[in-house]
Amino acid sequence: MKKNLSLITGGAFILFLFTFNATAQEWKNVNPKMNHVLADTTFLRATEITLEPGEKSDMHTHPAHFFYALTSGKLMIHYQDGKEESFVLEPGMAGVSAPERPHITENAGPVAVKFLLVELKEHPYVAAKNKKK
Repeated sequence: MKKNLSLITGGAFILFLFTFNATAQEWKNVNPKMNHVLADTTFLRATEITLEPGEKSDMHTHPAHFFYALTSGKLMIHYQDGKEESFVLEPGMAGVSAPERPHITENAGPVAVKFLLVELKEHPYVAAKNKKK
């Protein structure tokens, strides 16, 4: 009986860790004060994002997505693997991206940056598995 209780408790803890890890990386959960969710359905989430000057997000991922710049500004993307990218946005700029690996988004400019992010839930980020030789 005691062994079964330990297995059930351990299994529940492992399930919690997997669930926590999966949801903790979602942008809307990681940085809720930066987000204004406009629509959230089973297949997409549309969010208006606002990053104040110098503000950084926590580490997160994105499913495949579309973005539309609402203001001008400069963003720095700091990837977990150490690579970085810089984006200068102008109102009306738009783009489409495959699922995005873990990263931190930073407003590297002197003014607030606003953009629309439409995430396609059916195309989530999936970490690459290590290949054995």
